Amino acid sequence: MRVRKIEIRNFRAHRKSIVEFSDGINLIIGQNGAGKSSILEAIFASLYLGHPSFPKGYLKANARVGTGELSLSLEFEHNGKTYRITRTTKKSELLENGRLIAEKSSDIARWVERNVYPLQVYTNALYIRQGEIEGIITNREVMEKVLRKVLGIEDYENAERNSAEVIRELKRRRENLKKLIERKAEVEGSLREAEKRFAETLKRISELRKRERELSAEVERLARLYREMKGKKELIAGLEKKMALLEKSLASEEELLKEREKRIEELKLELEELEEKRARLEELKPLAEEYIELGKLLKLKDELSNVEVGLSSLREKLRSLEREMAKREELERKLGELKRSEEETRREYERLKERHKLYQRALSILGEAEKHRKELERAGYTVEKLEKELKEIEKAKEELEKLQEEISKVRERIASLRGKKAELIANMERLEGAKICPLCRRPIDEHEEGEILAEYRAEISRIESEVKTFGEKLEELRKREVELRKLLAREPKLIRLKKTADLLREAEEKLEELGVEELERDAKLFEETKEMLIGLKKEIRSVRERLEELEGLEKEKRAVEKELHALEEKKADILKRLSERGFGSFDEVKERIGELEKPYREFLSLKDVPRRIEALEKKLDIERRKADESRANIARLKAELEKARKELEEARKEFSEEDFERAEREYLEKSRALERARAELEGAESLRDEIARLIDELKANLGEIEKAERELELVEKALADLTAFREKIARLKAEEELRGLEEVQKLAGELFSEMTEGKYQGIKLRREKRYGKERIELKILYAGNEVGIDFLSGGERIALGLAFRLALSLYKVGNLELLILDEPTPFLDEERRKKLVEIISSQLRKIPQVIIVSHDEELKDAADYVIRVTNAGEARVEVESLGAY
Repeated sequence: MRVRKIEIRNFRAHRKSIVEFSDGINLIIGQNGAGKSSILEAIFASLYLGHPSFPKGYLKANARVGTGELSLSLEFEHNGKTYRITRTTKKSELLENGRLIAEKSSDIARWVERNVYPLQVYTNALYIRQGEIEGIITNREVMEKVLRKVLGIEDYENAERNSAEVIRELKRRRENLKKLIERKAEVEGSLREAEKRFAETLKRISELRKRERELSAEVERLARLYREMKGKKELIAGLEKKMALLEKSLASEEELLKEREKRIEELKLELEELEEKRARLEELKPLAEEYIELGKLLKLKDELSNVEVGLSSLREKLRSLEREMAKREELERKLGELKRSEEETRREYERLKERHKLYQRALSILGEAEKHRKELERAGYTVEKLEKELKEIEKAKEELEKLQEEISKVRERIASLRGKKAELIANMERLEGAKICPLCRRPIDEHEEGEILAEYRAEISRIESEVKTFGEKLEELRKREVELRKLLAREPKLIRLKKTADLLREAEEKLEELGVEELERDAKLFEETKEMLIGLKKEIRSVRERLEELEGLEKEKRAVEKELHALEEKKADILKRLSERGFGSFDEVKERIGELEKPYREFLSLKDVPRRIEALEKKLDIERRKADESRANIARLKAELEKARKELEEARKEFSEEDFERAEREYLEKSRALERARAELEGAESLRDEIARLIDELKANLGEIEKAERELELVEKALADLTAFREKIARLKAEEELRGLEEVQKLAGELFSEMTEGKYQGIKLRREKRYGKERIELKILYAGNEVGIDFLSGGERIALGLAFRLALSLYKVGNLELLILDEPTPFLDEERRKKLVEIISSQLRKIPQVIIVSHDEELKDAADYVIRVTNAGEARVEVESLGAY
């Protein structure tokens, strides 16, 4: 990931800031409190806002008070693609090569976690916050926590915990399966009993259904008879009720007709009075219209006054604009001169840029050469002395090889002699009582008495003498071998120093080839040219802004002229309208309005008469229609009443109350009998269903038990596999921790040694058990001994903390593209600040992009791109040094 641009609006000290970044070392510099760290926080929030561990209400808490909406917009490159993340208080979005891929805040944070860097990697390896450099080495708990995260130990422990939880769950499942399997015989017995009860219940249901069908047929016959007689009874009751309602409705409708006829007469009288008032209204209408028109005309008096004031103001403004626009020609001439100067300066800048790069490379080589020279000096060697000793080593190797061959031959010779001596002694023992000589294989009696033993003793004496001689020689050879091996033991160290010497020679040759002094002059000229180019660009921007302002004045002039013309036309129109009405002044208009005041007031009091007449006519029409409806209703009700009377007489002739009561009694008795039969049948069917469900459950239980028997075998196998897996995870965790600690120890030790000019030889990281608890201990190598961090000064602890954090970054990310340091120099003395500049120039250039926030001006010497932040009520950002243009 490489950051390209962050746009910040209304965030902390920033109202509107745009910060662009380049590859290489980016330095954000400015006084404390200017808003430098807020830029890093804006990048961090853009990436991870919405992460579960991110504080809620973060944007609202960091918004500038009394300003518009807060927004952050981050552009970065990753894996060959361009991304843009936008965050506001209302919405979020993530674009990939201009295509929207996420909108929800939490989805964006999840995407960054999965595709860029996890939050713990970013905060513990890439982003070193202000004040956190020393804390990691002084607080054992923080160190333990960060190392566990960076080394990935927590992942292994999570895997161990998860596998242990799964094992516990599998064991619980195994016990449950065993208990279930134990119930198999009981379930099989219950199933046989349920199947027997099911057969008995089916027989009972068959008998009850036959009885239910017989009763149902009888009830249906009685129901038809009962419904027929009940219908006749209800018809009689309904007709009686209908006649009573009709008689009541008829009386009510006749009364309503009388009231409506009276209301019609009243409305006619009121309508006649309003017609007289309408005639008077028509007489007053022309006078009222004249009054209104003159009132509108009188309002033009104030408008004319405003127009004359506006005309005066616009004429003065037009004169002012014409004076300002006269300056444009001078500015255009100046802009042309500045552009030509900028082009010349840019060509010089481009020429010197490559020379500056060569100078930076030469400085890096010079730093490496000095480092290699000091390393040789600390070891007490010069290049010549080193080469001489290496030649001695080669000679010693050849001598040792020959010496080892000679030692091997001497040992073989001694072993051979000792074997021959042992054989002779054995032969001497066999001579007693022997007939054949073991030495010459001739008969014993052919030798003189004692001759054989004498020969044996002489031979043994000669062998012993020779063994002694070879033993002394072997001792001398061994002493020389020890001397040579001591000499050869120095070979690894000398080889390492030889590599350093080769690098030193190579660096010196490169420096001679590059011509450092001439490059240094060109580099200084490059910086001066760069500053000059920045100044020219600022001046060009200022002149262009002024010309743009003058462009706006031209438009403004045309707008003023147009407005002036419009006002003049408006004034002429007002005077014309006054003349057309026959008035010489607005005072005459006012006098005529006074004469028309009284007729106008009377006109207003009668203005709603037409509306009232229209409303009365509508009411009269409605009342007449309602009266006609009432008459029609009265005729209809009388006809319906006569018809109902005749229908009632016919119904009473065909109905007997005694027959109705007998039919009702028989129907109810048979219905109750049928209900009892159906209830009994329903109970039997419910029992049948219950038994069937029980059978299904029992069969299902048997299936579950058989399934459990198969599952139990799988669970037992899974338990064995998981137990082995958990043991393997424990081994891998230990190996990964050991490897990680060694790598971090090596990286941090080298950086710390360099920052302290070799005063300290490195660091040691190892696990120690104290007070029954294991934790990682950090020791410093000083003069061949291990010392604690309390041995260090304050500045040395800062240096160690910085070296440790950089080591974590270089270890964890590997192909690290980005590193962010927030105020890395607090409490560092001048010497260590200079050393930090060297480390930034050498070590951190291995990383494609580094962003550093600092108030320390010395860091500018190591930076490719310098951004200065100032604050006068709000943060302001400007490029101070271009780096790669």
